[in-house]
Amino acid sequence: MREYEIYIIKDEIAIEYFGLEGKLFNLFQENRFAKGKLKDVTDKQINFIVEPINIAKLEDIIVSRLQKSVGYSADSNKHFIRLPDKNSQAGLYLDDNYLTLFSEGTYDAEACFFEILRYYHSYFIAMEFEQQRYGWLKPLKSIDYVQQIN
Repeated sequence: MREYEIYIIKDEIAIEYFGLEGKLFNLFQENRFAKGKLKDVTDKQINFIVEPINIAKLEDIIVSRLQKSVGYSADSNKHFIRLPDKNSQAGLYLDDNYLTLFSEGTYDAEACFFEILRYYHSYFIAMEFEQQRYGWLKPLKSIDYVQQIN
């Protein structure tokens, strides 16, 4: 089973850390194991760079995009896609601070959720700590980066 934590990074931080996603990943990973003063410091750093998620708006988008899809179901702030013919299933759990996506099998079900999240906001970063994988859901393009700096 794959488990992703997904955060919205504030625009100015996302632009500044273009190409340096590993540093963001390291901060979140360090925070997972930190205790005491280090935990307090990394919590403050994360709170500074993360943008809260408008759950109501995101719920509306997810439901409107998936409600007629075979294999989709929802329960409160939990959304599920089961695609047995593709051996794929995923669950997306919504919270004000971050999202958690669990998936099994092929990547088809999780890709459905990732596509909706890309539509919702440009600066989502997904991190899968067990396999040390991370990345922007909607990769920043270098041309956009240059234009935003100027």
